[in-house]
Amino acid sequence: MTLTDACCNTQPTNAQWQAKGEDKVLTIKVDGHERKAYRTGPKDSKRGIVAIHDPLGLHPTTFQVYDRLAVSHGGFQVAAPHMFKDGPVPTSLLGDRAAFWAWIGENGDFKKNHINDLILAAVEDLRADGCTTFSIFGQCWGAYIAIQAASEPGQPFLTTGGPHPSFTTIESVKDVKCPLILLASKDDPDMIPVIESVKHDDFPVESFHRRFDNVPHGWCGSRGDWSDPDQFKAGLEVVDLLGQYFAKVSAIAEVKQ
Repeated sequence: MTLTDACCNTQPTNAQWQAKGEDKVLTIKVDGHERKAYRTGPKDSKRGIVAIHDPLGLHPTTFQVYDRLAVSHGGFQVAAPHMFKDGPVPTSLLGDRAAFWAWIGENGDFKKNHINDLILAAVEDLRADGCTTFSIFGQCWGAYIAIQAASEPGQPFLTTGGPHPSFTTIESVKDVKCPLILLASKDDPDMIPVIESVKHDDFPVESFHRRFDNVPHGWCGSRGDWSDPDQFKAGLEVVDLLGQYFAKVSAIAEVKQ
């Protein structure tokens, strides 16, 4: 799998943003443990989004993306689970590719770490709060996880993907059951072949790709610094593209309900 160098050697930033939502304990325990999710967005929205943060956890720019997305294009209820039971990757491992990869393998494995159970628990809380349609996206490793979740049998998601995706290859999307939105940075591999590989006639909308060649990997997550004008402009465009895409697939699904 493809691991961008910037993914495993870039420290989180000291970006500023006051989170608009709050942490809530998920109703369903995961592997016997209580887990939490950050919740944001209008409580009367019937459109749910599960958001998967990058390996460094929830940071100000991550919250900013979720908060802005939640009030875009008619509004969404966003649930962002705290993905790692014992906390995110230690920053001391950044710069050591082998150690970083080993940590992900130990703590961020989709099956071993009950990640799909955590995601589905977040879906059920969104459903209990009135949501009837669901999308999923992630940043970096989170996009890879979001794609795995949307490749599972019986998965509930209408679309998947996210900004600056890591580990995303033609092989990793071969079983995906909904269209992709991939928003690459200047540091990420070419995502066009991946998008081309999932153009299926039975998807309600075409998969979507855009490349942002003036911003670094991680700019929509823990490594983002939106005091930088280029990152801020590109970040707002990502929020708009995600919101527009999720609203479009939700509207199509709602007509069929």
